[in-house]
Amino acid sequence: MDTLSKFFTAPRIRDAKFTRLEGSAPWGIMSPGERVVKFVHVLSGSAVLTTPDRPGVVQLESGDLFILLDEAAYRIFDDQRSLLIDCVDVERGRVGDRISFGGGGATTTFISGAFEIERMERDTPLDVLPRFLHLKRSAGRTAAFASALDMLAVETAAPALGADAAISRLFELLFIHALRAYVEDDGSPKRGWLAAMSDPRLKPVIEAIHADPAKDWTVDALARTAGMSRSAFALRFKSVLEQTPLEYLTSWRVRCASAMLLKSSAPISDIARKSGYGSDAAFNKVFKRVTGQTPAKFKKLNGAAARQVTVQVQRRRPMERRTAAQL
Repeated sequence: MDTLSKFFTAPRIRDAKFTRLEGSAPWGIMSPGERVVKFVHVLSGSAVLTTPDRPGVVQLESGDLFILLDEAAYRIFDDQRSLLIDCVDVERGRVGDRISFGGGGATTTFISGAFEIERMERDTPLDVLPRFLHLKRSAGRTAAFASALDMLAVETAAPALGADAAISRLFELLFIHALRAYVEDDGSPKRGWLAAMSDPRLKPVIEAIHADPAKDWTVDALARTAGMSRSAFALRFKSVLEQTPLEYLTSWRVRCASAMLLKSSAPISDIARKSGYGSDAAFNKVFKRVTGQTPAKFKKLNGAAARQVTVQVQRRRPMERRTAAQL
């Protein structure tokens, strides 16, 4: 299984939901954001998008797709002079999985989707991805990507038997294709984990660290994996990932240890060894430096939270009130 697949295999992704919106000019929506992975695909018409942490505006045309991660607030509208309505108020116009709103003019149709990532696992994928992705119609569109978009448009236009299940799976597939397209887009910023995974020298290094984080890695060994000199490798790694190779190794080891602390009943000493630390003292020191908590405290506090989330999910009723994240 490749590294990208490991990030997004079940049960991390859950509760995929969608809304088909038709905004007739003038129209505008403002959303405070929620802790979900959120994306919008423009089927027809055009729109303008703004987010608090991005200067200027993003022009969206028919066929464009944007993805927002974590608690990213945004505003989407047909014209900067249009009145913006809170997403909760727009939600009141819902009929099934559709919402029509606006002033009755030219219509923009888009599909808005969201899915959650399990609370105790969410930091792993979300920390390594950019907060915002904008994919224009022509950016990295493979036949498979285009097919997923076409199928999503069909399923949401005239929902048939099993449509909710089909749409949920299409959302997950679409998200993977969007990340692939971002990696392969020459115009995308070449910084961060996704950029490293598109770098032919750095990709085998990341995969090697992820495959065996407990190995006694050195910068020299990682440089050999990259097929580069030590100095050139260290410079390139730092430039792309904004961490030194050993800083990245440490952060990945702590992520793996965190998952084991929450999911395993193994003694902390065993988890320390599996994470690449020869002593409990060394493991405790590094873990506390990165997380602010000792492994024992982390397990006690977050393990209880994880169990509580599981119980809440099990008790959840089939028909829940829609949240702002679905718009």
